[in-house]
Amino acid sequence: MLAALLTCLIPNDLDKILDDPRLAGAIISCCVADESGATLYERNSSTRVMPASNQKLLTNSFALAILGPGYQPKTRLWRMRARVVVDSPGDPMMTHERLTQAAAELHLKNIREVDVREAYRPLIGPSWEWDDLPNRYAAPISAFTVDRGSVELWGQGDRLWVEPRFYWLEPQRGTKTGPTKIVYDPIRRTLTVNGELPKTAARLDTLSLDQPDQAASMYLGRRFRLIDQVPSRTQDLTLVGPPLSTTMKDCLVHSDNNLAENLLLMAASKIKPLGRDPYADADQDLTRFLTQTVGEEPGDFHPEDGSGMSRHDLVTTRGIVKLLQWDLRQSTKDVWLDALAKPGAGTLADRLKGVPFAGKTGTLDMVVALSGYVHTKKDRILTVSLILNHFICKDSEARAIADAFIEKLADDDSFGTNPELGLSHEARPPDSCYRSPGPHRNARPRFDGGHARERTDRRAQSGHAPDDRSQRVAVRGR
Repeated sequence: MLAALLTCLIPNDLDKILDDPRLAGAIISCCVADESGATLYERNSSTRVMPASNQKLLTNSFALAILGPGYQPKTRLWRMRARVVVDSPGDPMMTHERLTQAAAELHLKNIREVDVREAYRPLIGPSWEWDDLPNRYAAPISAFTVDRGSVELWGQGDRLWVEPRFYWLEPQRGTKTGPTKIVYDPIRRTLTVNGELPKTAARLDTLSLDQPDQAASMYLGRRFRLIDQVPSRTQDLTLVGPPLSTTMKDCLVHSDNNLAENLLLMAASKIKPLGRDPYADADQDLTRFLTQTVGEEPGDFHPEDGSGMSRHDLVTTRGIVKLLQWDLRQSTKDVWLDALAKPGAGTLADRLKGVPFAGKTGTLDMVVALSGYVHTKKDRILTVSLILNHFICKDSEARAIADAFIEKLADDDSFGTNPELGLSHEARPPDSCYRSPGPHRNARPRFDGGHARERTDRRAQSGHAPDDRSQRVAVRGR
């Protein structure tokens, strides 16, 4: 009955929103379903499209199913005679404060060797673009890491420094006039800052570390080395990470790429040891989960990475809707709903004000996605996935169209809310940093992928990238 009512009342209104002239020539894929799974509205819902950060829905659902909401990663350390041994299953929330404390507890003052066994170490994600790599949102991936593989660049007057002041990066001063411009090559480890610097201490950028496991090991000893075996005796210290539910919420609300990649590989390595190509193994495990556990059609997903940074990730909106509805039927439903972004926080801080929506945003160059659950006015809940590809209008205009679509679903008198789902409007909290706040530390930006600076919304593209897309180079991870 509801499907028939929707078909009669609002398709024309929804079509008008998606027929916006600014989307002329774009690929528009959309699927809306009711609680029973019946499709109420669709447009090209079986067409494969790039999901951008909606890929994180797949990754987090997979991690939740495999690891469980209470899973806490345990990094084990052994204090040997002249070295320390680390065994890391993956803990993307590891901070330099925790490692500093561990070094003090184990009395590692004169340790030379830091031997590390890692569950995975792909570093650069598959098919990530070269000009993204200097940025924090494209930080390399390793099981043993620190501060999400990133470091902050600070400046004041004529001084430059990085925080924490512990790494190999030594920023150099270039020209001293004009606007501030940062030239960073993480592979060569060169960092030059041109232009004027602020008069008071300010964070200029947040940059990736090319080898985050090497950076993490510097808190424990002098020289980093990869190993395959760890001592058979009981470890001397265990560093326990936060529960998965906490990491998921940070990942989905703030659209953190680094967390998403680690969650994918952590879950896959729990199933079986990952081989020399960890992403190939993880993609197979994720695909198997989607098809055999969730019951998706094999052609609805083509995963490449865990965050949506790759333009080789493909999904269908009907597949996203089916996954979202599957998650509502699990015993972990409350954890899942709590982890999703809601208006007033994270990537929805300035969007869908007052709209009862919980879900995931996604933005890449010429890609906008918005998927999740919409409450309507008569105690009904709709599951929706809307993904726009290849538009040439501004990202902000495409996002406004997507928001208008969600608002129309929520406002129509044919629908209502289901109070049991608890997807109420969330008041905007203060933005949290990915590290504990320092004396001058700024709040983390609220963009998809965790951008390093205020600039044009390129989302998965770097401020260092050439404007001419023909000059851009893809980094192929396999």
